[in-house]
Amino acid sequence: MDRICIIGDSITHGTGDESMLGWPGIVFKDYPKLTIYNLGVRADTSELIATRWKSESKVRLPDKQRCGLIFSFGTNDSADKIGEGIRVKLEDSVVNARKILKEAKAWLPTIMIGPIPIVNFMQPFNSGAGIYHFDNERIVSYNNAYKALAIEIQIPYLDIYSFLITNERWSDSQKSNDGIHPMHKGYQALATYINSWDSFQKFIHDV
Repeated sequence: MDRICIIGDSITHGTGDESMLGWPGIVFKDYPKLTIYNLGVRADTSELIATRWKSESKVRLPDKQRCGLIFSFGTNDSADKIGEGIRVKLEDSVVNARKILKEAKAWLPTIMIGPIPIVNFMQPFNSGAGIYHFDNERIVSYNNAYKALAIEIQIPYLDIYSFLITNERWSDSQKSNDGIHPMHKGYQALATYINSWDSFQKFIHDV
């Protein structure tokens, strides 16, 4: 692998990490020969990612090099925006994810990392652009639906929700911040888990 685009939301971006690395910066510092493009956008949903991922990736991933795509989204889809309702309903989110991942897989090697758990008692979350109520019961339903979809279309999928929901470094780091975005120690825990995933290692080394 020569170049990788990581497309997602604020967790991809690394929002809250005082080191400004996020999990992509932490993971890929050990792979200096790879060129990594962090295409995380705060508050992005599957609907918003569907409109931008290919054009943003195309200009960064030349045909003559070995390239790949990592997607990570879902938490924002599940959010209840106060006054407007669920941002992207589960069935619509799955439709979006299927379209994104099938098109991505047909173009380049593709993997997906699922949504994160949040701190329920710290809700709602005021982003400055709106007030959102996140809920772990909703998030886990999106995670399970994406997991089933990934099996169906044969995309490697990492369920980080199940790992992080019981990880004290993650939850303590979120509680020290805003209940959604962890600080550096939380991103370190996530990065270690992603780096230990066999499909991730295969993705970056064998493709």
